[in-house]
Amino acid sequence: MAGNLTRDLAGKTALVTGGGSGIGRAASLAYAREGARVVVADVNVEGGEETVQRIKEAGGEAILVHADVSRAEDTQAMVSQAVQAFGRLDCAFNNAGISGGMDRRLTADYQEEDWDRVIGINLKGVWLCMKAEIPQMLKQGGGAIVNTASRGSPRRPRWSTPSPAYE
Repeated sequence: MAGNLTRDLAGKTALVTGGGSGIGRAASLAYAREGARVVVADVNVEGGEETVQRIKEAGGEAILVHADVSRAEDTQAMVSQAVQAFGRLDCAFNNAGISGGMDRRLTADYQEEDWDRVIGINLKGVWLCMKAEIPQMLKQGGGAIVNTASRGSPRRPRWSTPSPAYE
């Protein structure tokens, strides 16, 4: 498969929220393999540093930005740091998300503070990211944004997670 890479993203900058682990890490590595400079954004500094290190070891360019996507000032700073480091923002993968324990508890047992945190990251966080990313992309003449959502698990009904609100 490595021989089939097109490097279509050479010279482009990709921002990945939740890039310190899981799907976000996999996406960060994939963007780098395609030639993009990658901005790994995460609250998990250790995981984010590992992702950046893997990209650099493979010959790519990447930086880590510590960001809590539920905070407007963090999402604005995240985009600013991407542009400061690489001059532009071409791709954004808004992937940061948490279960907040919903995968281990019944909805009726969930605490309001935990629910607010899940909504803050999984729903409001996506909006805040786009609110920061879109003006920069429009200023440059365009870009691409992908938002990720998850709809429950085998143990929980689909309505127990907030992601259907923005699908």
